[in-house]
Amino acid sequence: MKKIIFIMVISVLTWGAQCRAEGLQALIEVGRSMKDVKQASDEETKNFGRAKSAVEGERIKKGQTKQEVMRSCGEPVIMVQEHGREKWVYKPAEATFFKGTKIYLFFGPDETLDEIKVMEQ
Repeated sequence: MKKIIFIMVISVLTWGAQCRAEGLQALIEVGRSMKDVKQASDEETKNFGRAKSAVEGERIKKGQTKQEVMRSCGEPVIMVQEHGREKWVYKPAEATFFKGTKIYLFFGPDETLDEIKVMEQ
């Protein structure tokens, strides 16, 4: 009987330690994820600022290539095809796609910038 109790106690302690290790690993992963999210948010806001400055300073203009715009503004939040044109969206992290300031850049079939829209919602 003592052997059975001893084996049960050892099993519970071993299982408990394993659960704590798995829980700790989960917390470590969440911490890494939060860091990645913060980095992405910071990058999104930084690129929005670059795009806004480039539009206001007229450093990007119609006729420029995607590469030229990318060098001035950085990576957009999203790139989508819309009515035969490619649309790039820049927004600060605190803005949503429905509310807040956004900059839309449209590229024609020749892959040059053909329209710039700044939206305040």
